[in-house]
Amino acid sequence: MATRRSQATQRAAERAATTVAAVPPARAARRSRPLKHLPPVAPYTELSALRALDSAAAREHVNAYLHTVMTAAEADDFEVGSYRWELHLVPLDQLCLLRAVELSRGKLRHYRAAFRRGEECVPLIGLGGEGRDPTRSVLLCDGYHRAVALRDAGLHFAWVWLAVGPWRERASA
Repeated sequence: MATRRSQATQRAAERAATTVAAVPPARAARRSRPLKHLPPVAPYTELSALRALDSAAAREHVNAYLHTVMTAAEADDFEVGSYRWELHLVPLDQLCLLRAVELSRGKLRHYRAAFRRGEECVPLIGLGGEGRDPTRSVLLCDGYHRAVALRDAGLHFAWVWLAVGPWRERASA
């Protein structure tokens, strides 16, 4: 079963690798004025509580979150329980989006305005990049509108739950 799951995950990653694009650059001309008082990353008041979660609790948190923003079948397709999740601060230019996702202009306007007002941003969900630094070339799984709106609002970083490796149960002694 684990082999079938890893083969399915590998096929999905290969398909995604052929259809990945970086977060599109901000438009050159904007009507709204940039706000200089914004921090480089959107605030989130529960950040310290999230950072204190152990591996098992982080996995449960990500699974519960995905089940609130997606259908149960879509959330289950992520196989959250198969991965070790860590919260990382990721530069927005390191997020990769699937080209097939269509962004709603209305949602983007809503999020841009909210982030310019300094409102909170729930951490995004992504697959950690390859190699030693999981914050490079992150494949974004959830939070496309927020990622683009953060960048458009002048922010440079986002908190992202990253799947950084396979989940392994610790053997009890």
